[in-house]
This record gives sequence, structure tokens and C-alpha cells, in this order.
Amino acid sequence: MSEKTKVIEVVDRGGQGGAASQVAAVRSGLDPARFEAGMVDVSEISPAKNWAAFKKLLKIFREERPGVVHAHGFKAGLLARPAAKIAGVPKIFYSPRGYEFLRQDLSAAAKILRFVAEWSVSWIGTLVAESPSEAALARPLSWGKPVRLAPRACLMEPPQAPLPQKEGLIFFGACGRVTAARDPDAFAHLCQRLTDARYPIRCVWIGAGAEEEARLRRDLENMNLLRKVELTGWLDPRETAKRLAGLDVLVHGTKHNALPGAVLEAMALGLPVVASDLPACRDAVVPGETGFLAKDDIELLECCLKLADDPALRRKMGEAGRARAQKEFSLGSLIQKIETLYSA
Repeated sequence: MSEKTKVIEVVDRGGQGGAASQVAAVRSGLDPARFEAGMVDVSEISPAKNWAAFKKLLKIFREERPGVVHAHGFKAGLLARPAAKIAGVPKIFYSPRGYEFLRQDLSAAAKILRFVAEWSVSWIGTLVAESPSEAALARPLSWGKPVRLAPRACLMEPPQAPLPQKEGLIFFGACGRVTAARDPDAFAHLCQRLTDARYPIRCVWIGAGAEEEARLRRDLENMNLLRKVELTGWLDPRETAKRLAGLDVLVHGTKHNALPGAVLEAMALGLPVVASDLPACRDAVVPGETGFLAKDDIELLECCLKLADDPALRRKMGEAGRARAQKEFSLGSLIQKIETLYSA
């Protein structure tokens, strides 16, 4: 019987959701007869302690002698790839999970610094993109080596008992952490315009976000919207699924160009999606078929109102989204692709 391949996954977003959930799902799904997988989280390490984190990773790799190291996210990629190279790890992979230099909330200097940092270590190992648009961005950084594609999986399991909706009301909602990258200011103004334009509309943000959540709540209070807009705060995955399934439309405004898990989950639940017109969102949403892509706040409002006024269109787009999520973004397909990469 052949020896198992030891795999170490390194993440820099080890909290609820996001890349950590994807990594955990893949780890659980890897063939236990062929792979032994562990995970290291570097998300809580401050920039001043990055050298200590690098030495810690180097020590782990030398002691554990993994056959594969796979880094996920900006910080993990910067630290784990050179550490794995020095430790002599045979196979090194890196998944950006949304390139940091594309963040619209960063200054030009910060974006340039992140681009240079990415480029400086991308000669190490193999880039593994989670969407076609990310693969296109990765190729100029890959030092001429092939970029592999392993599309992000939809991890949402439909709840057995979604929350019943109040008759006659239409619920628009966002789902995920309340962060600057998700543009909570734009969400607040969208809620104001939607609820002013159509009496039956109510809005929900499913998720938490410390300072940004508190600021959003203050803004909604100042706009006299807390009667029509709910901020749920943190919910466990089962409750999140129930609340998400209770929406009529998912709204995903974002400044960050990573394939959005909330969009895939909403599609899997049969919801139409209105999202920002960014490359990663285009990888998920088929305009006019599973939802709409909006270039600005005006288009976002227009698309939402179109769906508010047309229940048949909501159902049609929702069913198309469900079919697309099942076909293109299944966990089984992702695990199969990752196993192939780790075995090659």
C-alpha cells in the first residue's frame, strides 16, 4: 500500500466563512486513503511579527516534511511559499482568493506594494485560481508557468425549514461580513431608495462586522431606516442558511474582486442575484439569466426595482441560478481537481 501524501494548508483568514470554510471542506473531502491533511492559520499574526511567523512555518515544514503545501490568501502566500521552498517541500501551491492589489479601498501606493509583493514570490510553486477571471489575472504573475483552475465550491446546504416570510413583503438582502470592501454605505443608500420607492420592500444584512457593522447601524438609525432594515449580527451557519433562504433577492455590492461565496450560496438556494459588475462576479452571475450585474449605484437600484416588480422573473432567474450552482460550483468537482493537483 502506497504511503499517504501529507498536506499542509496555510490560511490567513481563519475565522468564520471565506477561504477557511473552503479549505476545511476540501480537507474533509480528500481521500483519507491517499492524503493526510492539516492546517496552519496565520491570520492573527501582525505585520511586525511576520518574521516570527515565517520561522514558525519553516520549522513546521522541516519537522512535518509534507509532500504538499498549499497557501490561501495574500499573507499566507507571502510567508508559506518561500518557507516551503527553503524546507524542500516537493509541491507548493498558492490560491490568491482575491488579489489584494485589486481592492478599491486601498491607496494606489498600497496596491502597487501588494502587486510587487505578489510578483516577487510567484515564481515559487503553482498558482491555483478559484475563478476564470482570477486565472487571467494570475497568468502575468506566474513567471511563465501554467495557472491551474479549481473553481470555488458552493457549500450551502438548503435548510429544512426556511423562515416564513410576511405575506406581501419583498426581502432584499446582503450576506457576509460587514466590511469596507462590501461597501456598507452603498447598501444603506440602496435600502433608503428601495424602501422609499416600493412600500412592500424590506432589507436585511445577514452577518456581523465589528466597527463597520456599528457604523452601518448608526447610519441606518440616522436615516430612520431601522424599522425597514435589519442587521442580524453574527449567526451560526444553519441560521444563516435559513435567513438567506428567506430572501427574495440577494444584493452583493463589493469593491473586492474575489469570487463571492454568498452569491454562489444564494444561487444554490434559488435566489436571483444583483451584484457589482466586477470580473469575479461575472464568473458567477449570468446577466439576464441568473440575475443582473450593476456598474454603479443607479444601475443597482434599477435592477433591484425590476426584480421587485416581477415575481415571475425572480422565480425564473432563481431556478437558472440553482441549476448553474449545481453544475459549475459543486464541492465534489473541486475536491476532484485538488486531488489531481496534489497527486500529479
